[in-house]
This record gives sequence, C-alpha cells and structure tokens, in this order.
Amino acid sequence: MFLKRNEPDILVAVEIGTHKIVAAVAEMTATRELNVIGLGEELSAGVRKGEIVDFKAASDAIQSALVKAEEITDVQIAEVYLALSGGHIGSRNIAVRTAISDEDQTVREEHLSDLAHMAAAQPIPADHVRIHELPQHYYLDNETPVDQPIGLSSSSLGASYHVIHGLETRLETTVRSIRELGIIVKGCAVSSYAAAQAVLSEAQKMAGAVLIDLGAGTTDYIVYAKGAVVHSGVLGVGGDHLTQDLSVGLKIPYARAERLKVDQGHLAMDGFDPDDRIILPRDGTFDEKSIWRESMSLIMRLRQEELLKLVTEDIDRAGVWPLVNSGVFLTGGASRVRGLLPLASTIFPAPVQIIAGPRTEGEDRLIGGRPDLITILGLLRYAQTIELREGRPRGWARLRHSFRSVLESMRLL
Repeated sequence: MFLKRNEPDILVAVEIGTHKIVAAVAEMTATRELNVIGLGEELSAGVRKGEIVDFKAASDAIQSALVKAEEITDVQIAEVYLALSGGHIGSRNIAVRTAISDEDQTVREEHLSDLAHMAAAQPIPADHVRIHELPQHYYLDNETPVDQPIGLSSSSLGASYHVIHGLETRLETTVRSIRELGIIVKGCAVSSYAAAQAVLSEAQKMAGAVLIDLGAGTTDYIVYAKGAVVHSGVLGVGGDHLTQDLSVGLKIPYARAERLKVDQGHLAMDGFDPDDRIILPRDGTFDEKSIWRESMSLIMRLRQEELLKLVTEDIDRAGVWPLVNSGVFLTGGASRVRGLLPLASTIFPAPVQIIAGPRTEGEDRLIGGRPDLITILGLLRYAQTIELREGRPRGWARLRHSFRSVLESMRLL
C-alpha cells in the first residue's frame, strides 16, 4: 500500500476533522473538469478542535480513511493535498513597495518577485510559519490598483497581501501524520480558503462575501472583497460545543445529547407548544427521561448565538463589513442544525444563505447535499488549480516557493 504514485490525472485531498477524517479521490478530465470518484471516511480519533492531540490514534484513523478511499477507487495513493485548521491559525494584511529603477520604468516579472520576497520578510509571531501569502492588489505610483501590472510604466510598484500563518509545532504534527504513512504532502490550504473554492463564485468574491465553515470542533471563516481575501480566522468552537452544552445542561450522556441534537435539535424559541416535552427512551444503562423542548432549544440557541457573534465581532474589528455586498454564506456539517438561518439573519449585517452543496448543481454527485464535504471538494479544486498552473513561473512559482519554505521550516523537506 502507498507505493505507487498517483496517476497524473488523479488528485487526492485529505481533511482531518474533529468528527471525521475524509480522503477524497478525483480525476481531472481532458476538458479540465473535476470528477470525484470516491471517498474514504473514518470517525476521527485523537483530534480535538481541529488539532491532533493523540498522534497514534489520529494516524490510525487517517490510514483507515485512505485505505477505504483506495479500495473504493482502485487508486494507490502516494500524494495528497491537506486541509489545515485549528484555533492557532491567524492572519494579517501587509503592504510593501519597491522602486522601478530601470530607465524605461516598466514593471517586469522580477519586480513582482521582489515584492513577494519583501512580503515574506514581514514579521509574524515568532513560533508561527506562513501557510498562504495571498496577493490582493498591485498599486502603481499614483496608488492606482491593478491586477496585472507587468508591462505598465510606473516609478514604483506596491502590493498588498493577506498572510495566513499557524503555529509551527501544530502544523508539523498534522503534516507528519500523513508523511509517516509514506505519503507526500504535495500542498496545503487552510480550510476556509479551500471551502471558498467550492462555494463562492468570482462575482461573489468581487462583490464582497463572507464564507463561514461550521465544523464539529472549529469554525473557519474567510472574507473576500474586490476579488481578494481581506480577512480570515479560525475559532476553536463548533457543533460539538452545542452537544456538550446539552449534555451538561440536561444532565444526559454525551452520546445521547448528540443524537438529540441531530434528531430533534432546533434553535428557534417559538413555533411549538411551551409545554412540549421530548421523551428520551431507555437505552442500556440510560433510564427513560423527559425533557422540555424549550430548554433544549434555549441551550442550543445561546451557544450558537455566541459563536456567530464572535465571528461577527472579529470581522467588525477588521473593518471589512462595509465591503460585504453579496452576503454571508454558511456551510459545513454544523450548518445543518434547524433554525440556523433565521438566527444568523438577526446577527449578521448582510443577507445570509446556507450552502448545502457545490455552487454548480449536479457537478459532484458524491458531495452534493452534504455541506460537511464542502471543504474537501474545495481542496480538490485548489489542488486542480495548482496542478494546471505547474510549470508557469508567474504565480505558481512564488506559491510553490512559499509552500516549500513552510515545509523546510518544519524540517519536512
């Protein structure tokens, strides 16, 4: 197992989530379409809030997911792209500028390279490494923003970037959990950036959009404006916290609380009889118990409201809400909780939609209708973009250099 390299037209993506681990295999067609041909899914072990806390348990679960993917697709996996998450991940926007000293003052490829190196030299927390350096816009000497500055005349050239970084030791552990299985980690993307590739159209990115990926252990979010990423973040809070609150508040076992949340959980506080009760039947050592439906909804609503407000406030501190014109898009496994849309609509200062599948209807039959798989689909699209760009010095060369620097700093190359 894990000896034969992936076929040239095969891509594999892995997401190590708090609730489950997914390995997705896709083929790139001759027309550059992406066709998901199989999924390997395994319940997570040794993962908490998107981070590995038990290496052996997590590694075994990852291997099981990969084996399942191999058996379903008849592909022997050797290389993967990996989604990254965790509350340690942070971000910042930076701006740099370089002089165009050539006699004709024409912007060339080397000037973009100079700006990229200047951006890479900007400080981040000492124990962190860069995951992404995402270009936002270039600026000529009169501060005119441009997307393609090469060939234009200017006495200087500026650039802005969105830099996403994470704690070196946490990232090292995540990458090593794959690498020690004899598999190459060919590329990485933070979960929110990956999910955006599956959910947001270019028009929505241009108009300004917020994508929030509600997972079991983390909430990952990213903000686009004028086609570029302007803010991103990760909270170490997710759907599991609703379950934990139900378990404590109703004094029931965690497993029963999870089943209650999935089967009958609701965030609304009206629309049902206030005297309505839910009967939890006897199950093994658990005696039959009656609970107030209103109590269940109140517990869930308070936690979900707190979580959404944390995201709202962080985006507000970044000062980018005025740039969001196309709305807020909610996805991820925890977005399936009933009553989420009306609650979210009272919290966010922009129209809200819940996204259950990829933006192109019918495109991915294995993933359509499953918001918990949006990140893995987006990661495959991210991988496809990189594979199609390979060999082009512009953009891809800098991105590949950036990623290689990350792995070198982790001592994994």
